[in-house]
Amino acid sequence: MSENSASPFAEPILKACACLVDARGRLLVLRHPEDGNMQLPKGTIETGESPEVAVRRELLEESGIDYAGQLHPLGTLDRECEAGVEGNTHRHPQLWHLFLMRANGALPETFEHMATGSPEEEGLMFSFSWLSAGDSTEDFALPYRQAIERVRAALLLAA
Repeated sequence: MSENSASPFAEPILKACACLVDARGRLLVLRHPEDGNMQLPKGTIETGESPEVAVRRELLEESGIDYAGQLHPLGTLDRECEAGVEGNTHRHPQLWHLFLMRANGALPETFEHMATGSPEEEGLMFSFSWLSAGDSTEDFALPYRQAIERVRAALLLAA
């Protein structure tokens, strides 16, 4: 088996994905400086950490937003992450835990935040903006598009 292929029996790397929406139903998104693509705030769940604690920590580390509100689970997403994508050196399975979060109060239309907490992202400057319901998702990789569709469906159900 080559270094770039994953074992079919490999345990997935657990991820927590923050789907923060504002009062207008727009989703917080970021442009990652290393791959140039649009993403949602997410990261690895640390050993002994619950997905709920991890999603709050990841949002804080990547955006500077300290979210204390209610979490609405949107289920999980399986992803086979290719080597060379998002700074990954080898192919591996991931299991994303998605959480809808509702912003309390107004946030800037756009802002930048220097990432903290992760050796791979420490010091990277993330550029944040908002994705509206009708906006295209073509600048997002497939798992992010799938997460966005779950958010949009949950918002429609709640309307």
